[in-house]
Amino acid sequence: MSVTCPSCASRWRKTRGAARAFVLAAPLALAHPGAAAEMRAGVMVPNGVQLRSVAIPQPQSGQVRIRVVAASVNPVDWKLAVRSPELLGRVAGRDLAGVIDAVGPGVEHWKPGAAVIAIADGSYAEYALANARALAAKPTSMPFEEAAGLPVVGETAWRAMVTVADVQKGQRVLIQGGAGGVGTCAVQVAKARGAYVIATASARNAEFLRSIGADEVIDYHAARFEDQVHNVDVVLNTVDPDIGLRSMHVIKPGGILISVVGDPPAAECAAAHIRCAITGHATGAMLSHVVALADAGQLHIYIERRLPLSDAAQAWELSRAGHTRGKIILQIAPEAH
Repeated sequence: MSVTCPSCASRWRKTRGAARAFVLAAPLALAHPGAAAEMRAGVMVPNGVQLRSVAIPQPQSGQVRIRVVAASVNPVDWKLAVRSPELLGRVAGRDLAGVIDAVGPGVEHWKPGAAVIAIADGSYAEYALANARALAAKPTSMPFEEAAGLPVVGETAWRAMVTVADVQKGQRVLIQGGAGGVGTCAVQVAKARGAYVIATASARNAEFLRSIGADEVIDYHAARFEDQVHNVDVVLNTVDPDIGLRSMHVIKPGGILISVVGDPPAAECAAAHIRCAITGHATGAMLSHVVALADAGQLHIYIERRLPLSDAAQAWELSRAGHTRGKIILQIAPEAH
């Protein structure tokens, strides 16, 4: 599939001058004019991302520096550029796979040369810093590009299905938005827990979702899910707040609605006699569990597009369109061995 972004170049040219005012000095992957060594990085500019040269960051206490092989594109990346002007000028990205090349003071359990995945602010870069508590050994079963897509969506799915819902064998689980990054992982985690898994998706993704463990797939273009499914134990909403409200009607009393798109309204949850919760932010604290599931062959990352770092703007346009199956990955360095 060939996708182009004819409007991107002019948009980035228009915003380039305005964006310079937001380039700040900070320890985590920000431009630093006085630094001698520089790297390529995708920097957040108003409503977009732009390739620049910035200082190679130096690990501080409790941190490691990672030579990034691949980084993952998550919707939160471009949403931050739109909603949080104070972050403009920072390197974009939240997760990656790569090789540790330096460690800061106080880091005892990680050494240079270790292949890792991490939750790391500023992952769209040749080097990134991560807290030593926010990384895990790269799954041996995955190449770097696939592993780069695992940290944020894998941990979010684990938090939803295991930490929050404690999904049990035989329970009925509905994943709203089953073909997205979080959705595909949640389908697999729920299936690994022994659940009966139902997912909503477009018709083009139905066979794909069945291949990764979904027992039923509802084409949201062809039918209302409320007419197709009832008495589920757990709903994970990855779509929007309206879908969350509609989902309340298919959950059995005492069941749970989990959202990654904002807090469900408490009054409506109480009226429906269900529990409501959010997953919280992925911190890296649960990556070891996610890696174990991947190495057991029960969790895979599906990559729809691979793009070089220089095409980060195009990656954002694809992500904004909202039809990505699995993940978009930025290729930053050759695969390490």
